Amino acid sequence: MNTERTNTGMGYWLAWVLASIMGLVVGALLGMSVAYGLFDRDVFDATIGITAGIVMGATAGYLQWVVLREKIARAGGWVLAGALGFTTTFGTLGAIGIGESNENYVMAGILFAAVFGIAGGVLQWLVLRRAGIARAGLWVPASSFGSLVAAIGFPISSAIGATGNYGLSAVVFGLLLGAGLGAIPGAVLMWLLRQSTSSNIEGLAVAD
Repeated sequence: MNTERTNTGMGYWLAWVLASIMGLVVGALLGMSVAYGLFDRDVFDATIGITAGIVMGATAGYLQWVVLREKIARAGGWVLAGALGFTTTFGTLGAIGIGESNENYVMAGILFAAVFGIAGGVLQWLVLRRAGIARAGLWVPASSFGSLVAAIGFPISSAIGATGNYGLSAVVFGLLLGAGLGAIPGAVLMWLLRQSTSSNIEGLAVAD
């Protein structure tokens, strides 16, 4: 019996979702604190976006990797893929400029879904492909759809931030982003792992 397939169920999916949420909540708080702490400016520009993206992507990518490594041995590039994906996305959003109106934040959410869904999805797909995951190409549309759902975090968190509660705004932003990027791509990940035989996936060897 293939234990990798039978042990990839609801519990594993829940662990993935929680890791995604925790990673992006902590990453959002740290990322914004580091970015605005290092650079004295009030607007979200490319410099702020790139700095926050590195921290957010690396933090979320690391916690996801902790879960992913239980099933896939060659997933070390996941942290780098996450950092590059978020850096590219938030750097792009900062470069085009985000105003203070809710309409602009709605557009930012749509652009986030487009950029991260493709850029982040492709980078993470490369990691899954290298690990020998069958049908790994499905990760890109899953990431795109998850990013679209997660984009609701932009207008909601911006509305909270407009009240001056930036800490709560970052937490809500990370929570909604993590839920969207965790639940939907995570469900596809579970299916991909079940389709891959034990010969495709090198299980993690843990020394006693």
